[in-house]
Amino acid sequence: MLDLEKKNKFFIFSDESGSWHDANDIYVRAWVVISEDDYEKRLLPKVDEISSFMNTKELKWSGFSNSEKYFNEFTDIDFKIFITISCPADIEWEKKYNVTKNFKNSLETFDFGEIDDSLVVYLQERMCKDIKNTLFLHYYEKLHIENAKKGIESVILPQDYDLIYRIDPPQMSHKGWSDILCKISGDTKINLEFPKSERTQGIQFADLIAGAMRSFVIEDKQNEKAIKFLKIIKQKYIYHQGNPNPNLIMYKEIRTSIKEKINLFWRF
Repeated sequence: MLDLEKKNKFFIFSDESGSWHDANDIYVRAWVVISEDDYEKRLLPKVDEISSFMNTKELKWSGFSNSEKYFNEFTDIDFKIFITISCPADIEWEKKYNVTKNFKNSLETFDFGEIDDSLVVYLQERMCKDIKNTLFLHYYEKLHIENAKKGIESVILPQDYDLIYRIDPPQMSHKGWSDILCKISGDTKINLEFPKSERTQGIQFADLIAGAMRSFVIEDKQNEKAIKFLKIIKQKYIYHQGNPNPNLIMYKEIRTSIKEKINLFWRF
């Protein structure tokens, strides 16, 4: 019997590039939205085909950026892109979050007992990093998820389609990430998995986009190639008034040079 209630499925693949805590880097998350049919019949085999031509098991921006002849291979595939960006250098941890300042002060006077000095230093660094990781997840990464979801759902309504999230294992708690998505969605039964990128062609494709955007913003050695690739796929970006794309998280605290780079992107 025909199931009239069955909804069409859309995959949402996401991967990150850079680092959430390295002040010399930025943190870019790319989100690729594609129908199940277009993914399985077109994007998946295309990624495998290019990987085979390049003699690699997994497509990554670091290698793909040196193969410009493949930059146009995705233009005839129907997909949408959303980008979210954080700048760790612009997060003033101790001014913005008293917990980091107070915890550091407490550690300086805390009695670690019989533990030797080298281990004490390691524990102090580990504890502070765990606190920052948790703060980033629940404030910054939450906005990455929330703003991307808002942009995606401006073109793909969740009540009309089944949304399937496939996220490259993030640099933080998988459960925490999942809990935030469920809370934002108001649904505890989100179809979400964290598969390895080498087994998921959609995540590999998201890596190309995230990596290219990072190269463009920080102007690394792949900058010129990133500009060429980003120009080619620019037509795939989701445009939603009031929710910019690329989307700078905590926009007001981000330095002017980063904002200018994103403005330049729209002048390509």
